[in-house]
Amino acid sequence: MDDDYAAADAVRSFSRPRYFHGQLLDVRHFESEQAYFKRKQWMLNRLISGFGVVCGLDVQVGDDDHSVVVLPGVALDKRGREIVVPSRSKEIPIEPKPVDEGNNGSNGKKNDGCDDDWVHLVICYDECKTDPEPVLSGGCEGPERCSPGAIREGYELRLEPGKAPDIPVDSSIPDLIKGNNVDYRALARWVSAPCGRRSGSACITLANIRLPSGDGTVELSHIDISVRPIVYSLDLLWELVLSLSHETQNRRTGKH
Repeated sequence: MDDDYAAADAVRSFSRPRYFHGQLLDVRHFESEQAYFKRKQWMLNRLISGFGVVCGLDVQVGDDDHSVVVLPGVALDKRGREIVVPSRSKEIPIEPKPVDEGNNGSNGKKNDGCDDDWVHLVICYDECKTDPEPVLSGGCEGPERCSPGAIREGYELRLEPGKAPDIPVDSSIPDLIKGNNVDYRALARWVSAPCGRRSGSACITLANIRLPSGDGTVELSHIDISVRPIVYSLDLLWELVLSLSHETQNRRTGKH
């Protein structure tokens, strides 16, 4: 799988198997065919759709008030892989922040929400081998009676220390708008830059969560989902266009 992950970050050409009558097919051929479609789809997801939450995946307080849960939804990770949460997740415990009895946990000053008071929840693509089946032919290494017959795609939820940064909302394309017109040359220069490769974790941030103190419970107000990246689908872009168009029209007519 490491080769698949490395390929998901790269811009590359693809090759696929060419079948012919009388060809001896083995595992390599079928894995090559699967890799062709996977890697191409991941590249298109990454370069065209981007990464982030597509829909759903809201973060809510668990039933015990000491945990959080993630609701069903879909996301694309930073390598373009699809993350599907088909049903409500298991509860993720949120450990309270330790209280310093010497100064009531404030270190002599008001607790203003420093980074140590927070964790952020991330979701990561994961897969596991499943559905063992009998091995009907032996290899040279040694006898294997069973081997997994399927790979099940899934996800992993984990808490990372500190707050995730806010999502930037300023344009990264300099001098894009001149007067009331779009500078097409600026767009062309931006698109013609090298295709970006993302280093580090491919996981997607879902929320910042403020840690309760002492015997406190997790409150909905402690969960901030505004730090999650978003995949801008065509439907979402259309809603943005409509909203901006209505705002522009209201400014022209003096409506509020």
